[in-house]
Amino acid sequence: MKLIDLIKPGRVALNLRARTWTDAMREVAELLREAPEIDDFPVFLEELLAAQGRGHLWFDSEVGFPHVRSTHVRNLVLAAGRSTEGIVIQADQPAVKLVFVIGVPMQFHTEYLIAVGALARIVNKAPSRARLLRAKDPAEFVSLIAAEEQKV
Repeated sequence: MKLIDLIKPGRVALNLRARTWTDAMREVAELLREAPEIDDFPVFLEELLAAQGRGHLWFDSEVGFPHVRSTHVRNLVLAAGRSTEGIVIQADQPAVKLVFVIGVPMQFHTEYLIAVGALARIVNKAPSRARLLRAKDPAEFVSLIAAEEQKV
């Protein structure tokens, strides 16, 4: 499974207004409200927010991956958001500027690991992350991810 199959310009918000981590997750997740991959968006959102409290979050180098496995997700789904100011989650960590919300069907194991691994390899490199932080529009953001995915 390729990232380009998961991330679409309509599921990318480059000017997040959120100032808290919970609000950022909500704002990015809202991009998936009408996604056919999700059967029940309100329940999905509730599960996503609850999973954050159980540590289902990776953040480092200005990137957060809030994700959840759910019976309400039929196929792997991804949305992305960018905050130019960044969102402080913990005082001793860098502010998060890129947020990738990921919904995972309960039965998906390998596909999820492949997708998150590819995304992590892309955003873990400072030059790649910098290009995503400078993307002018969602189409360019998606194009940058696709180009970087070809390199990894």
